[in-house]
Amino acid sequence: MRSSTFLIAALAVGAGVFALALSHARITTNQYYLFAGFVVLQYVVLATAWNILGGYCGYVNFGTAAFFATGAYAVVALHKLGDSPGRYLSGTPAEFLMPLFPLPMPLMILAGGVVSGIVGLGMGYLTLRLRGVFFAIATLAMAVVLQTLVINWDFVDGSRGASIIRPGRVSVGPLSLSYIEYLFLLMLLLAVLALWIARLIERSRLGFGFASIRDDELAAEASGVPTLRLKLIATTLSGALMGMAGAPLPYYSGYIEPSATFGLPYAVNSIAMPMIGGTTTWAGPLIGAILLGTLQQIATVTISSVVNLLIVGLLLIVFVIAAPVGIVGLIQEFLRAAAPTRPNLRSTALIAIASYCFIVGILGIIFSLQALQTASASAVWLGALGLFVGALYLAASYGLLKLQAWGPLLASLAFGAATLSAGTNMALEGALQGASMRWGAVAVAVAAICYLQTRDVKLLYARHSSAPPVPA
Repeated sequence: MRSSTFLIAALAVGAGVFALALSHARITTNQYYLFAGFVVLQYVVLATAWNILGGYCGYVNFGTAAFFATGAYAVVALHKLGDSPGRYLSGTPAEFLMPLFPLPMPLMILAGGVVSGIVGLGMGYLTLRLRGVFFAIATLAMAVVLQTLVINWDFVDGSRGASIIRPGRVSVGPLSLSYIEYLFLLMLLLAVLALWIARLIERSRLGFGFASIRDDELAAEASGVPTLRLKLIATTLSGALMGMAGAPLPYYSGYIEPSATFGLPYAVNSIAMPMIGGTTTWAGPLIGAILLGTLQQIATVTISSVVNLLIVGLLLIVFVIAAPVGIVGLIQEFLRAAAPTRPNLRSTALIAIASYCFIVGILGIIFSLQALQTASASAVWLGALGLFVGALYLAASYGLLKLQAWGPLLASLAFGAATLSAGTNMALEGALQGASMRWGAVAVAVAAICYLQTRDVKLLYARHSSAPPVPA
């Protein structure tokens, strides 16, 4: 698919997502999903931006929060200038810019990206001669330095934090949107832009240069690859996209302060999401951000936001040990072994079953933890059963994708236990409460068990469980 075709397709998908989100918000008068969706899309941009340097070039960057906060505080500074441009610009060489203020949000996002890109270029020039852990420590130190500067910068209210009163509504062509709807639209467009840039890089000479640096930088440099120039391009692009992701934050939250804006969650999530999704392709950060971002929003509602980093940390540990290539890498390895020429119906169905097992297993564990917090004995037993079934689902998903002989058996056991759990829940809570969803889960479980017992599937797993691994 050409890059222009991909961009058109991505914009079409984005338009569909925005139409669904807007329709839901208008029908239910509940804008929570827009707020939650904004955060998930923000993580899509951050993870994609991190992957340009960390995934394509192999340089692990712990300074994500610095670029993110630079974009946010650039917008705070522009907002203050826009409130009273005559006070700050009158009599200065920049006085001719006064008619431009206050700037619209798209221009402030662009300005935040430019400032963060310049910071990224400077950071790259100073630190990219370092490698490995020394580069990672340098990026972390840069974040600390920038946070100290912001804390002592009175123009953006320093350690007190800055407050911004956002407008009530804004007009976009024929649409009259609330400001959160407007911010959701802008972040959706930013996510499409970030994914398009990442895919464009991946399939260009620039991407091949990044890959050569990741694989063997010394050999690439000896072969004439301008490694420093390419790394500077990567840090500038990565920093600019991170700054653009952070730029709408002051208008989204209404108040920002340095300790939260430079907070650990941004750095941890931007690293974990590409690593869990897969770092060698543009789709990896997208999958990881949607997965982890959605799980954190669910955990915030059902348990507490305190467990968000716990969930991210546990999943990161599991993937680093069991699947260091990430979700995309697991699927690619599965397809190379199960369908070497091209994906067929069998491989597609097995990937769908494995994906279903993974998602249901993660959600089952989260909801089971919520049940364990209650004082009811029956809820505690159901929570313990849910944890067991969730662990079965996760192990089954891994076994199916790794073509282990025990994968289909474990998946069948997980589906059977889930069917038993659904029947128990319906018996305890009443047949009408959530019955349609539970009957749907039972139907999926029965269909999956029947498919996993077919001769074709059994032969596939029996053949590959004893065969040597397929080379990449």
